[in-house]
Amino acid sequence: MTTRARNEELLSASDLSVYYGGSRALWSVNLKVMRSELVTIIGANGAGKTTTLKSIQGLVKPRAGKIRFDSKDITGVSANKNTALGISLVPEGRGLFSRMSAKENLELGAFTKRARRNLTQNLERVYHLFPILKDRSNQIAGLLSGGEQQMLAIGRGLMSEPQLLMLDEPSLGLAPIVRENVFKALNSLKKESNLTILLVEQEVQSALGIADRAYLFENGRVVLEGTPDAIRDNPIIRQSYLGI
Repeated sequence: MTTRARNEELLSASDLSVYYGGSRALWSVNLKVMRSELVTIIGANGAGKTTTLKSIQGLVKPRAGKIRFDSKDITGVSANKNTALGISLVPEGRGLFSRMSAKENLELGAFTKRARRNLTQNLERVYHLFPILKDRSNQIAGLLSGGEQQMLAIGRGLMSEPQLLMLDEPSLGLAPIVRENVFKALNSLKKESNLTILLVEQEVQSALGIADRAYLFENGRVVLEGTPDAIRDNPIIRQSYLGI
């Protein structure tokens, strides 16, 4: 992974609008992520969070607006090409191959030429972050616990050597202690690897606890942006998301 200045912009979306048929999902969304930042997108179901990640990855084509990554215009670029450029999405629901082993799932994540050359090194990196996956390497993915499956999904996302790791609701369905371990692992990635992370989460308190900045989405729009402290102090967040 190439380490560059933290204050350099890695990703930006400008006036991004997305439709599903005749229904508008995103309304002129603007966001940016600097190198080595962990930015979280929070909001209720249907707010446009997942659509934003899919648009960046190239799984959904915007009707209007631009997406730039590492100084390149990637608007409408295919998901495979964006992965080769250094973007990796860990989807909601994990998207694992349930009948394959944990190790086979990880190896499938290293499908770019660069990642295949460094397969052994990247496996060890994932095993260092999630030691349980080394112990479970030959176990069928579908038989792993929910927490282990989420770790496997994150590990597979790391196998492509991304500059930007995007995660969609990684805490969904996890027990509190397992959820805490996942957030600790993400925080460790940010600090030790200078990895840039874009995190979609409904577990607002935990997400704000590890984020550098946050965006609040409502009805396909960005309605609030700021540091975790500023977001926490906002009356909307305190009442609607933190129960204060």
